[in-house]
Order: sequence, then structure tokens, then C-alpha cells
Amino acid sequence: MPSSATSAAVAAPAWLQPAETVLVFPAGLPDSLRFRAEAAARGAVVVGASSLSFDPAAGAYDAWETLPYIHEAGFAPALADAIGRHGVRAVHSPHEVVSGVLAERLGDIAPGVRLITANPMMKAEQAYRDLLARAGRGYPEGVFGPAARPAPSAVERAGILRIVDAIPGMTDGDKIDALFEVMRRAPAGDIVEIGSWWGRSAALLVLLAQRHGLGPVLCVDPWRAENLPQGVEVLDAASARMDVDEALRIFQINLSPLAGGRLNYIRKPAAEAAKAYGPGLAVETEVFGRTGYGGRISVLHIDGNHAYENVLADSEAWTPHVAPGGWIVFDDYVWAFGDGPRRVGDDWLARNAHRIDLSFVTGTALFIRLAD
Repeated sequence: MPSSATSAAVAAPAWLQPAETVLVFPAGLPDSLRFRAEAAARGAVVVGASSLSFDPAAGAYDAWETLPYIHEAGFAPALADAIGRHGVRAVHSPHEVVSGVLAERLGDIAPGVRLITANPMMKAEQAYRDLLARAGRGYPEGVFGPAARPAPSAVERAGILRIVDAIPGMTDGDKIDALFEVMRRAPAGDIVEIGSWWGRSAALLVLLAQRHGLGPVLCVDPWRAENLPQGVEVLDAASARMDVDEALRIFQINLSPLAGGRLNYIRKPAAEAAKAYGPGLAVETEVFGRTGYGGRISVLHIDGNHAYENVLADSEAWTPHVAPGGWIVFDDYVWAFGDGPRRVGDDWLARNAHRIDLSFVTGTALFIRLAD
């Protein structure tokens, strides 16, 4: 589950001023509709425009205009008229050809009206270059000890990061980098995640488990309102506003294209779900079908309710199933809202020192590798 559900007011981006009127053209593209939603949420009036005689997106906008195609003679006066009637101060087009024309002509058509993102394709290309550069970073080879399997190439790693980044969540970059290294060193066995919420870290785990030939991923999360309180007033107030059934649906949407028989979930508190875990366990759900598990854990990711008693219960129920050479991750070991994960993690380290080959903290998570 998310360690924090707080939200804060965010200043409007440079391309948008509150209460500004923006025209989007062509307005029916998926990127146009995403822009419309963001702009409207920040208080803008958003006018849609299209050259189609009928565009199903028309109802999504505050106002609607039908414009000639950009190569037709009547385009410039029609656009100027629409801008003037609606008091438009900015124009956005996610279409590279349309944007290119507007970059050349908007200043003459409507002086003082600015174009948002003059080259959307170039912006998208830059995002991929940035992603590839990010994929080239990470931990130097050997920091985690010998690896059983080769690392993904920078291109493959960038592809995995792109999928994971599409899922909102709180799995930070340091933990992601560490999990790339952990999964190529993990022994054979199941991957178990306690606390999955919308599935950001689960997506990373199932992609890496498949990449390295490890076992299936089991996600354990109650997705129940009564299991959300963590004893921190500000978090519990935010949790009370959450729709747990919707969270499960979002998890299913995010993971269904990735599961492929290699991921499933149990909708129960982790300590309760652990009673059924063992060799021969089969989990069957409507969305993911049937998944069999070996009953031996390769990587255990503990990221459920962070109240001390809950982290302790999750740890005691699941860590005995971790195989020699396996990994345990206590997420939010460094947590701004309390010390539940830290207390449990420190105690586990002290009691099991003789079994531990390696332990370290990166980002906010504690990683532990058991001796072979």
C-alpha cells in the first residue's frame, strides 16, 4: 500500500495560467484529451477544435469549434475568429504537422497568442532519450556481489522502466535500481509482494522475474478500508478517502497485460494469507486465471501497512519461507511518518545475523540477502 496518500497544491506549469482559455486542435486525439483533463483540473477553460464534421470528443470540452483543414485557404481566418470569440490566450496541438504549421503562422494569425509545445514529436523523442540515459545509470557491476544472470541491456532496461513509470506509485528510483540487481542474483523461487495497491512495484517484479527465469509473483493485499489505518492521523485521514475496490481494479488493469500466468493475488491481510502458502499452492482469480506456486520464496517485498504491529506480523508470517540466498526487502525502512518498518527490520537483522550474507539501505528501503 502507499506509505503516504497526502497531496499538495502544485503550481501551474509555465504553459498554463489559472483561468486561462486554451484552444486544443485537433481535439480528438488521445494526447489532446489528456491535455484537456490536466488543463481543466488547473482551472483553465478549454476549447476543442476539429476539422472533422463529427468528432466524438466534442462533448468533453467547454466549447467546440469546427475549423477548416490547415492546408485549406479558410483555415487562418477561421482560427483567428475562434480565438477572438473565445478569448483564447494559448493554443495546444499534439499533432506534429499541425503544430509545425502553427509554429510558423500563429504569430500572424493571432498576435500575442502563444503556442504550447511547438514540436510535440521532438518532446516525445527527448523523453525517450532521457529514459535511455536513466537506464544507463544504476549500481556499478559487482556492488551486490556475483550475479547469476546478465543484466538487461540499456534498451531493455529503458523499456521496463517505461512500463513501470506508466503506473502511479511510490516505488522510488533507488529501489528500482536495486531490484534490477537483486532479481538477477535471486535464487529460484516465488516472488512475494506484501502490499501492491495499484501495482507499480509488482509490474517491475513480474517483468524482471520473467526476464531472469524466476518463479511467479504473488501479490498479497487486502484492499480493504479497515486494513488501511496506520496510526498516523494525516495518513489515516487520507486513507479514509480511498476507494479500495477501485484500487484493486486499477491493479488488475495495470497487471493484466503483464501477468501471462506468472502473477496473481490474494485479497487478504498478509498474515492470514500466509496460512495457505506452501508447496502446491494454486491461486485462481477471475482476471488472472490460475497460477501455481512452489512454496519457496526467492524475493520477499514487505510493503504493507507500516504500523509496527502489522509490519511485525507480516515479517513473522512470511520471512520463514525465504529460501537460502533469497532476498527480503523492508520498504520504507526510512519512513517520514513513523518507525514501524525500521524497528521490525532492525530486530530482524539482530536476531538473524548468523543467516545474513549482505544488508544495506538504499533510498528508503532495507535490503537483506540471506546466506546460501
